[in-house]
Amino acid sequence: MIALERGGSRLRIPQKAEGSVLQEIVGIDAAEKIVKDLADERIEIPLAKKIVAAWLREQGWSQERIAMRLKVSRRSVQYWQSGTTPTRQSDLFSSF
Repeated sequence: MIALERGGSRLRIPQKAEGSVLQEIVGIDAAEKIVKDLADERIEIPLAKKIVAAWLREQGWSQERIAMRLKVSRRSVQYWQSGTTPTRQSDLFSSF
């Protein structure tokens, strides 16, 4: 996954896939498809940590390992996987 390796940076798509950094990241078949459509383009690669975390989970990674790889807290990964959003503000009406 490009976002895992190059998230937060720009990547120049080469004219030729073979022997390129792109091939190292995604493999020759995917690199050839990308080059076909985007050769010589410079693209911004998003961090996409939430998406990358979900993909890593599908690959069997633990929450702890995902957090270390993405440099986020384990709790962030836990929230992303549960679909909830943490809040810092207490619910003023929860006792009623």
